[in-house]
Amino acid sequence: MKEGSSRTSTQSSRRGKRSFWQRLVEPVATITAASERRQAALVSALLLILALSMISGVVYMGFFSPNPYSAFVLAGADVAVAVAYVLSRTRRYRVAAPISLATLVIIPILNVALAADRSSEALLVLLVWNVLTVLLSSVLASTRTTAVIVIVNMVTLLLFPAFVPTVSFANMALPLIFNGVTSVTILVFTLHRNLVERDRLLEVSMANAQLRTELTERKRVEAMMAHSATHDALTNLPNRALFMDRLHHVMERARRHGSDRYAVLFLDLDRFKAVNDTLGHDAGDRLLKETATRLAACLRSQDTVARLGGDEFAILLEDIEDPSRATDIAERVQDDLALPYDLDGHRIYVFVSIGIVLSEAGYERPDDILRDADIAMYQSKGQGLGSYEVFDPAMLERVMTRLELDTELRTAWERREFIVHYQPIQHLATRRIVGFEALVRWQHPTRGLLAPAEFIPAAEETGLIVPIGYWVLDEACRQMRAWQLQFPADPPLTISVNLSPRQCAQADLVPKIAEICERNHLDAGCLKLELTESLIVDDSEAASAMLGDLRELGIEVQIDDFGTGYSSLGYLHTLPIDALKIDRVFVSRLGAKDGGSEIVRTILALARNLGMKVIAEGVETDDQLSRLVAMECEYVQGFLFAKPADSQEAGALLARALEEAED
Repeated sequence: MKEGSSRTSTQSSRRGKRSFWQRLVEPVATITAASERRQAALVSALLLILALSMISGVVYMGFFSPNPYSAFVLAGADVAVAVAYVLSRTRRYRVAAPISLATLVIIPILNVALAADRSSEALLVLLVWNVLTVLLSSVLASTRTTAVIVIVNMVTLLLFPAFVPTVSFANMALPLIFNGVTSVTILVFTLHRNLVERDRLLEVSMANAQLRTELTERKRVEAMMAHSATHDALTNLPNRALFMDRLHHVMERARRHGSDRYAVLFLDLDRFKAVNDTLGHDAGDRLLKETATRLAACLRSQDTVARLGGDEFAILLEDIEDPSRATDIAERVQDDLALPYDLDGHRIYVFVSIGIVLSEAGYERPDDILRDADIAMYQSKGQGLGSYEVFDPAMLERVMTRLELDTELRTAWERREFIVHYQPIQHLATRRIVGFEALVRWQHPTRGLLAPAEFIPAAEETGLIVPIGYWVLDEACRQMRAWQLQFPADPPLTISVNLSPRQCAQADLVPKIAEICERNHLDAGCLKLELTESLIVDDSEAASAMLGDLRELGIEVQIDDFGTGYSSLGYLHTLPIDALKIDRVFVSRLGAKDGGSEIVRTILALARNLGMKVIAEGVETDDQLSRLVAMECEYVQGFLFAKPADSQEAGALLARALEEAED
């Protein structure tokens, strides 16, 4: 403990001594530049040492020198140096060095002039002071000032014999030679030192300039990176991250103040994909830039428009007094974006669908607001091009239900929860079952047996309809071949299977169908595929090629729900179609005053003229059946004969029908 205390006290003492000497040479606080403070402190330190040294000289000269004038001269010089020392610690520190140097030049001249002894040895005093003056000048002043002092010293030595008769040039020879050599040496070294210092400062300056350039470039790059991290590269609008950050701050402010209202608009360009596909991505990029410019022009400075990605944009409206402000902005945006775009000479029209979320809903997270705005936007697409919808909680419930359905649907496919039901098709003239239509059902673990209308749209949208459709086709062909072997007939029983638009879009559709027929040993002529009118008309060229390939396999093609999709019947003349299925809507109106019978009669007449078969769906009453018989309809199916049933019940129904036919 004692050793530690001693060490501590020693260190404190050293710090105290060091701080005492530092205080003696420390410049005033008004000198703030670090380089100036260092220069002033150096001058102060040298002058302090010189002043203290000269005090000892004054004492010596006063008591021991035979010439009392030397003591007075030295004392006066000491006073001048002391004044210079005081000045060195002020803003006038640059004046201190010339004062002290001038004093040192004058001292030896006065000493020699007033001294009684002017021998060469006495003149060495002049030499010593001259050398000291040159040394101090080399430290305190510039090279030019040092050279002037050297010249003054030399001239002083040369002029002494002229003004002091007792001093001869012979007496001045030794001081002159030594002083000259010493002064020139100091001057050369001073010049060399200054050149080295200048080169070093130049290098430091160049390094600092390079560092400043690098720092400036680094700051510029960092600014660019920060901007890129928060802005869209194409449109220079805020990106999703910045938009969500601003939305978060707006929500926090609204939560604190309570009265602040805001709204979020989610925008999607309705025809952007068509522009990209037809005019190219460059034109699509220009369209997005122009759209960003138009959107920004619709808003106030405090509002935010951001590009979320692709052709999706979002708008944040802050401090809106009335919720109707959001719908007003939506209408203005739609009007502005509906104006034509000029892209490479092409006049393009683009519409925008908008979903709106108002702050009154009391959201906690920005993600929830953007999600609901997106939901409302998709809801607006159902209203047609260029529409907008304000979010309603019921929309979210429907989306969550649909999401749950999509998840359950995928699980159902993995667990093979689907089954195929079969509804018989009857030939009216013979009242015999000539085939079946395969209809998929979902055996839901909790909701029971679900009809296609409850899950097929979701399967179509998620793409699961493709594997499900091939499975239904394979299962139906397998079952039909089993029935053909069990119940041989001439002509053999047939199976009808629906094809979805997603299936028809598959490039390998026809080869897969051929493979399924071959694997199940089913003659392709016993397979009938049902397609919708929209599927055929939307892409008639591709449909024609596909139907031709199916015809080559011997497969019949039927138009399902005929008459509900298109009023133009021109495609019937050009495409290889074998049969029309009259939609149940028209069959249900048979005998009604709204012309249901005339529609059915017209379809039958059209089919006969084109050499096509006709199947009437949804026959449920005897009256409908009798009217179809009177119109000479060939085939019927419906609840009047049998509901769709699983393979076991359908097989039993087929067995009974064949027994009754034999009886």
